[in-house]
Amino acid sequence: MAHPDLAAEPTIRVSDLSLSYPAHAGGREFAAVEGVSFDVPRGDVVALLGESGSGKSTLARFLAGRAADAGEKAARIKLTGGAASVFDVPMRRLSGRTRTRLTAYVGHLAQDAGATLTPELNVGDILFEPIAERSKNFDREELGERIAEMMDIVALPLAKLQEYPYELSKGQRQRVAVMRSLMLDPALLIADEPTLGVDANNRPRIVELLRWYRARTNATMLLISHDIGMLEALVRDVLVMQEGRLVGHGEINEIFRHADHGYVQRLAQALRATAYDEIAEE
Repeated sequence: MAHPDLAAEPTIRVSDLSLSYPAHAGGREFAAVEGVSFDVPRGDVVALLGESGSGKSTLARFLAGRAADAGEKAARIKLTGGAASVFDVPMRRLSGRTRTRLTAYVGHLAQDAGATLTPELNVGDILFEPIAERSKNFDREELGERIAEMMDIVALPLAKLQEYPYELSKGQRQRVAVMRSLMLDPALLIADEPTLGVDANNRPRIVELLRWYRARTNATMLLISHDIGMLEALVRDVLVMQEGRLVGHGEINEIFRHADHGYVQRLAQALRATAYDEIAEE
């Protein structure tokens, strides 16, 4: 049985990887990722970019060890070619025990995670939940101090710990979800749109939280984001996907400035033009 090696170099290794979703309702198997290869060196922050449907969220969920998390069978991700490893753990046919071991070290923020917080729990319990599931013996006081520090960074008053998800705005729920993804001190964080639904004033606070976390842990990060401010503040290397394939890979400024691939250029222009200017609630 493979044990995660947190000192593995690189943290993520992907070689000619193809992923698909099973056929259902009379349809054909759907290929979501085709022949993708890249490494994510230990301690690096890499962005995974691409338009909707490019395969980036599928790839992120698979690498986070959550391929089988979806309830319906049709949403489960299947490795159909190539190979991938995370902390030197091969991702092909992960056993339940190996997967549990691996996901203890891999934080995963699913897209729109703020919308799926457990409605019956208050914010304090939502943040304690990942720790309580893993261990009955933890220093509640020390953890409380860390939560207070994170709440301060993302500008949420401590009184919010007593509130339930329905009492929070969309942006506040998202900030709680990002904090929750860090609770187990992951050595690798895979985050899908961490600032989604957070208003322009508070987006930099999520960037600040991720920066604070990296300063404490030197964690490796794979971020999917359309937030150009977040990308420029945190990321060094960029992977660009289109229709399941990797069409660009390089240092962020180089790839945006000298992109020779038309799609990459259009994506860079779109990111700069919108600068993620959706109007979101507080």
